[in-house]
Amino acid sequence: MPEFNLMVTHEPGPENYRYVLSVLRDILDKYVVVDAATAVILLRVDDPYKAVEVLKQHRDELNLIYRIIPIDAITNPYVEDVAEKSAELADKKIPMDKTYRVTLRGRLYWRETRMPAHSSDAVKIIAEKIDRPVSLTHPNYVVYIRSVRLYHRRRVATITITTPDNILALASNKP
Repeated sequence: MPEFNLMVTHEPGPENYRYVLSVLRDILDKYVVVDAATAVILLRVDDPYKAVEVLKQHRDELNLIYRIIPIDAITNPYVEDVAEKSAELADKKIPMDKTYRVTLRGRLYWRETRMPAHSSDAVKIIAEKIDRPVSLTHPNYVVYIRSVRLYHRRRVATITITTPDNILALASNKP
């Protein structure tokens, strides 16, 4: 699996990509761009949660950025693989008395048929594996799953399990 642990989504366009990279260069000490696609930059940093905290302090400079998401795990984009890895991470990261919500962005597939899974079916399978109470309106934790195309060829699924404040959402209606 590729080694990136921070995702930045931004306003599309090559000028915007260059601008976002220059802003990141000014704010973050060390990072490596692992891949970039349309409006998505995948980075490797020492500590993705610390990077989000640093970037929060520069919120005014991040005007073209939609979201900054720390990544806990990367897996194949199959519903079954994502559900298994999400359950494993949730056992470690979500206390038994806390609630969670699954948020899925992008497409996941069924392992056996390689056919696309409907988002609601995928979320249901993932949620069934996590032994914690669900809250759709005010969750203590978010299980954020995003499917991305890596190197313009291979699709992977990223999994983040964290409190909602650790995902920096600057434009909530954007990807």
